[in-house]
Amino acid sequence: MNQVLLLLLIAASVAFFARTVWLFGRAVAAGTADPRPRLDQLPGRLMDVGIYFFGQKKVSEEGPQHRSSKHHLFIFWGFLIITVATVEVLVSGLIPGLDLTLLPDLIYKPIYLAIDLFNGIVLLMILWAITRRTIVKPRLIPWNLDAGLILGAIASLMITHFIMHGYEIAGSLTAGGGGRAFMPISNALGHALAPIPADAAHRGATLGYWLHILIVLTFLNYLPYSKHIHLLGALPNIFARNRSERRMDLPKLNLEDENQWGVGKFEQLSWKSLLDTYACTECARCSNYCPAYNTGKNLSPMQLIHDIRYEMLDRTALRDRIVEQEKDVANLSEYSKSKSFDDAHPHPDLVFAREELAKTVAQLEGMPKMTGGRIQEDTLWACTTCGACQEVCPVFIEHPVKIIQMRQNLVLEQEKTPPELQRTFRNMERQSNPWGIANDQRMDWAKDLNVPTIEENPDPEYILWVGCAGAFDSRIIKQTRAMVKILQTASVDYAVLGHQEACTGDPARRAGNEMLFQALAEQNVETLKSHNAKKVITSCPHCLHTLRHDYPQFGGNFEVIHHTQLLDHLFKSGELKSSGKSPVDTITYHDSCYLGRWNREFDAPRDVIAAVGAPGGIKEMTRNKKHGFCCGAGGARMFMEEHDGERVNLNRTDEVIATGVSAVAVACPFCNIMLTDGMKQRDMEDKIQVLDVAELVAASIPDVPVDRLVRKKKLPIATV
Repeated sequence: MNQVLLLLLIAASVAFFARTVWLFGRAVAAGTADPRPRLDQLPGRLMDVGIYFFGQKKVSEEGPQHRSSKHHLFIFWGFLIITVATVEVLVSGLIPGLDLTLLPDLIYKPIYLAIDLFNGIVLLMILWAITRRTIVKPRLIPWNLDAGLILGAIASLMITHFIMHGYEIAGSLTAGGGGRAFMPISNALGHALAPIPADAAHRGATLGYWLHILIVLTFLNYLPYSKHIHLLGALPNIFARNRSERRMDLPKLNLEDENQWGVGKFEQLSWKSLLDTYACTECARCSNYCPAYNTGKNLSPMQLIHDIRYEMLDRTALRDRIVEQEKDVANLSEYSKSKSFDDAHPHPDLVFAREELAKTVAQLEGMPKMTGGRIQEDTLWACTTCGACQEVCPVFIEHPVKIIQMRQNLVLEQEKTPPELQRTFRNMERQSNPWGIANDQRMDWAKDLNVPTIEENPDPEYILWVGCAGAFDSRIIKQTRAMVKILQTASVDYAVLGHQEACTGDPARRAGNEMLFQALAEQNVETLKSHNAKKVITSCPHCLHTLRHDYPQFGGNFEVIHHTQLLDHLFKSGELKSSGKSPVDTITYHDSCYLGRWNREFDAPRDVIAAVGAPGGIKEMTRNKKHGFCCGAGGARMFMEEHDGERVNLNRTDEVIATGVSAVAVACPFCNIMLTDGMKQRDMEDKIQVLDVAELVAASIPDVPVDRLVRKKKLPIATV
């Protein structure tokens, strides 16, 4: 009888679980095809699963704004080991005698030892997790009903394990048998309970057994509806992660298809983006590192992922209900006719069914849009696309791409563009730069410099991509001129496109104006190809990223390097030598998000600064390299005002000031502008200089005649 009851419970539980997984999987399948191969590099993907899912590598990492979740490691690994015991309990319950004791002693005893010890370890970690949530209270990790149910269920599984085996051992000891030294915790409990009447020991073991079974089967079916759904979503999400160098994997829109004008509803996201929503572990690291969230903006990357999941599940559930209700209406219509009811006087049940169907349809139609509704406009515009959220996510969720795709929908379909960006877009359309300065002034920065244009030097080794800031912003022009001095000193063979250069379109693409971006991209690719360009140097990481990762979508495959990479090479090859006279005393370096996180270049700028030197030393900020804090200008935020909370650039400026340095080096014109403004607002512009790495180098090398241009041997620079 017990076996029959257990079989029915398992069958019902597994069937319900399978149906839930099927429904959730069907919702993911409603997404669009993903342009990125997700089954390529199979050995690497399997290794990723081993390292990041089973090995929990990113979970165990620490950073300046989060601690390692080491207690989670013990819970996870313990759960894997305990699963062996759970399977044994279920199998032996169905087929008595079929358990691990059938294996040789040297095999089953160590297994039981591990199971027993890890039950104890997991129980201790659960107690710590409860204490952490209720007393320590880490940011964004609350104590709520869901957390209580999950932690309580896991703790109950551990406790019922000890109850079941403790009473079994106690009964064995009372009957004159031996204990189980290879299960130390259960064995200790058994000795504490003994002596005990045989029937009491049997009842205790039976109670522990059935409680354990019921908790396992209940937990199995609660899991998909809880925060622990990531146990189902994390493994496939890690397996299908983006393994390419193009870390911001934004697909190219087909502008001729208005159904592809960004993401306005969840079905327009790729299936991988929808799978992301099931993988979220709710560790809150993404929000804890988000510059928008940390300065009081209405953006929590974690909540955004949850909102997409709720949107997907809510709409799918309502659509399923409508399908079922339509079937009921159809069946009742036939029944009504069979009972001689007509359309004017339908059967009461049919009237009720039609009313319920109408209510459900109205509920679905009354739901706010996902983009601009459930996910508010200011949430999407707050993002700087810095990638900090994606960097720290332990399950490789890609937040920025989703935000940009929803921005595309706001701009292209809903025509909801912030006024500042409307001006920026008009400037880019009319003058090919966001500042709106007449394009015929694009070469004014080179006045009195002998800068070779592509017409004067038609077959250069490098195209120097000046960029809009480098050509039009008075502060950034200084770094452009410094770069020219360096190139001339090192006799690098280069040329500029001059008036043929246009904005790469980075602000347009990150702000969702894909139509404008594509027009600029096609124009620039055609220009570069017409001059047979192969290598491009740029001082702007935003230009770097767009030229390197976005332009190949338009046939523009060029070797693109950042100016700090070239400078690093010139120093290491001996083409450049510092005079030993540093223009600063103490210095720190601010990592650009688009050079560092998105393009993985952390060392070249630091190596160049070290080559120049600083008498008082080089100091690192707490938030540096892959955890560097954004200046606030990315994602087209350079051209938008901040209306809520603290300004992002001031948050970073304060961190620079706290180091006590006399200068901060940057490797991005946007960072330069934002930190310069920050120093002015903090009245520190006379105490802390903001200098591009190129300016540091130019100040440390001897002057050369401005008319000198000696073209030397080629300089092979490998793109990183």
